[in-house]
Amino acid sequence: MSAPFTVPCCRVCGHLAYPPRILCPECGANDWTRTLADSGIVTEVTVRRPVFKRRQLPWGDWLDQEAVRLAAVHVDVGERSVRIVSRVPEGVETGDRVTLVAQASTAIALPGQVVEAAPDEAAPARSAAAAPESE
Repeated sequence: MSAPFTVPCCRVCGHLAYPPRILCPECGANDWTRTLADSGIVTEVTVRRPVFKRRQLPWGDWLDQEAVRLAAVHVDVGERSVRIVSRVPEGVETGDRVTLVAQASTAIALPGQVVEAAPDEAAPARSAAAAPESE
């Protein structure tokens, strides 16, 4: 069963921390709340391939290992942004918009609306969506 993905947000300064931390790296407080981080833009994709396709477990059974696709997803939550590393299915590439869901303690990025634009509009649309706002 999947649930909406949330990230810890410091109640004192508003810093978003992923992975979760005990103390806020910005202000040192330990007062956290959860904030919904439901979608974002994929900024990087990598594939982790196992060294051995099969390995034997201590009790004698064999475990088949598969490649795992991981992505860095840039998520804007209000005026703040956070980068989340999540699993992604085949077909998700850099620049795609994905929806984040939580399964157990893992973030899963499911394909959402693909970000596409005409050639003259591609650069401003992608940079505005992927780059954090500078102050």
